[in-house]
Amino acid sequence: MKNIKMKTIVFMISALTIGNLSAHEYIFPKNGQSAEQQQKDEYACYSWAVSQTGFDPTKVQAAAPVAAPVQQEPQGPSTAGSTVGGAAAGATIAAIGGHDTGNGAAKGAAIGFLAGRIRHREEAAHEQAEEQQAEQKAAQAQKASNAQVTDYNKARNVCLEAKGYTVSN
Repeated sequence: MKNIKMKTIVFMISALTIGNLSAHEYIFPKNGQSAEQQQKDEYACYSWAVSQTGFDPTKVQAAAPVAAPVQQEPQGPSTAGSTVGGAAAGATIAAIGGHDTGNGAAKGAAIGFLAGRIRHREEAAHEQAEEQQAEQKAAQAQKASNAQVTDYNKARNVCLEAKGYTVSN
């Protein structure tokens, strides 16, 4: 459980910093454009890239919610509870049948213990499957987010180059 929460936090932080991915670009005017003209061109290319891709790096992108697995109450008694319950059931059945209640209790306790262990393993396997699903959803959301950033940057760079700038990452 702790692992999922940590991965979710890391994913959300990385999603919030996506807007800073283009911060290390250098834009050089090839045709002697003034600083004022470059600023206008950069804004025009920003607007055009947003309209083409639907992605705006200046807006905080909401991280896709990664649903943490719901903490469920254990289904049925614990291993110790299963052992005690099995012992009681075994003793009761033995008494009804006119057999040794101690022997019946021992057999019932063993069966109850095994049933509790099986239930515990099933719950652990279910929890692990939920963790894997949450990790896959987070990875898919991160991949989609990265694709949006890449598309936006390509569109912006194409526009800037068409306006006479060299763009370097």
